[in-house]
Amino acid sequence: MNKKKWTLLIVCIVLVFGYIKLFHKTYSNNAVAQSADCIVAIDVKRITNTIIWNIITTPSQWKAGNIFKRSSGTGEVSWKDMVKMPDYILTFHVNNQPANRWYVTLAIKDEKDFAKGLQQYHFEKLNSNEYASKDLGLQFFKTGNTILVTNAVDNNNYLAQVADELFIKKAYTAKEKLKKAIDAKSHVAVYISPNSFLQQAAIITANFDKQQITINCTISPNKQYNFTQHNFSYTDSSLCSLGFTQPSYAVINLLSAADKINISKAISFNIDSFFLQSNKNYSLDVAAIKPRTDSAITYSYDDNFNAVEKTVVNNILEPAYNFTVTGDSISNIYNYFLRSNKIEPTDTNQLFTAMPLVKSYCNIKSEKQLNITAANYTALPTDKNINAVFFLHLLLAKIPAALLKYFPDAVIKAIANIEQVQLQATKKEQQLVINCIIQKKKNDWPIIKL
Repeated sequence: MNKKKWTLLIVCIVLVFGYIKLFHKTYSNNAVAQSADCIVAIDVKRITNTIIWNIITTPSQWKAGNIFKRSSGTGEVSWKDMVKMPDYILTFHVNNQPANRWYVTLAIKDEKDFAKGLQQYHFEKLNSNEYASKDLGLQFFKTGNTILVTNAVDNNNYLAQVADELFIKKAYTAKEKLKKAIDAKSHVAVYISPNSFLQQAAIITANFDKQQITINCTISPNKQYNFTQHNFSYTDSSLCSLGFTQPSYAVINLLSAADKINISKAISFNIDSFFLQSNKNYSLDVAAIKPRTDSAITYSYDDNFNAVEKTVVNNILEPAYNFTVTGDSISNIYNYFLRSNKIEPTDTNQLFTAMPLVKSYCNIKSEKQLNITAANYTALPTDKNINAVFFLHLLLAKIPAALLKYFPDAVIKAIANIEQVQLQATKKEQQLVINCIIQKKKNDWPIIKL
């Protein structure tokens, strides 16, 4: 063979290898239990390729020192040394188990590294097949070179039940379910089986690039779950704009009695007495978080028991907001607030005592509109309209840094480079179309730092 043919052969081999390494993907039909009612398919190669491309096209993120960084030499192993990374990570939830209980099936990569990792991550052997790490909050069932991992450490039979289904009964989920999630061709796809709420299976897709994360879903609720739309007007520059139409009885009854009690405690009034079926819609405008200086006088005593006056100055952050209820029986809500002592009449206005964050007033603006408004609120002209069942427009960049310190560190890190979040649910015939866009700040840094 001459030099040209050799060069062509090498190029072809490189292209084939590159295709297999970067784009060719397979998945196992035996990784998800038959009783799974929700499957999350994470496309590892698509995510990896997108991250690589984003880094290549954003030189400001390059860190040359890390390219040639050598191993620390400590002898520690990572999860990628212990288990094989599949093309698709198929995480699933099983019917009739707690909502926060999830599973994933993985193959062991190296038995020696796996055994070393068990010691490193403080896994304890519970029985012949089960291991648990309280430090990580993980438990797994091992059979041969396969492990079934769950995100909880407890003494119940949940893990053993799913392991029996997968490894003994060999009862796997229908291929059609997996194929629907895989065929979504997104970074992350979620398959949800038909249930008491969904008439048909739903697929949620999530994708990202250098500028934003997009989440989309179209669902078909069962006929008893009715939704209405309303044309909302809002101010694009507000920190938070939110609106939703009155949920039907069937939708509200999706909440358990315990859920209703917890929500009522959180908002300081009974939700059944507030979200009346005669209401049409609700809207919230949080213009900004405004600072306020407050002073208080305290007294102490000197050695001679003389009173010493001391002025304490507090810098307070308060939400400037207006919440509006529109409906046919506004007076019923107002009377409920009066009966439950949520309204305190003053010389100038009706003080709303259920709001502890800022002095607020409750007033019937018209026969069909009630407002709960902060004393520091100033309305701005509306410049946007949306016809929706629900919408949220949140400008995270307008949250003061002094307020962010109260968030968990993981949340602060996750939202550090996010400019705004837009979420909406619209009605299309008998379906609900849900769209969410998480927009990055205008810089070269990734939308979420991993």
